Amino acid sequence: MKSASPGRVEVMLFVDQSITNTASPEPRVDRSRVVMTMEKVDGRWLASKVDLP
Repeated sequence: MKSASPGRVEVMLFVDQSITNTASPEPRVDRSRVVMTMEKVDGRWLASKVDLP
């Protein structure tokens, strides 16, 4: 968690994706970082912003 308040939170996610295609049939892991801002709207947490740092 990068920052938080009662109605808003900013978190950093670490995402691993397994990628294959016809040219590269062996899986390759692609690691990404994503910073997501979530806001509480009507009792539900909704993504309001997504960034790739």
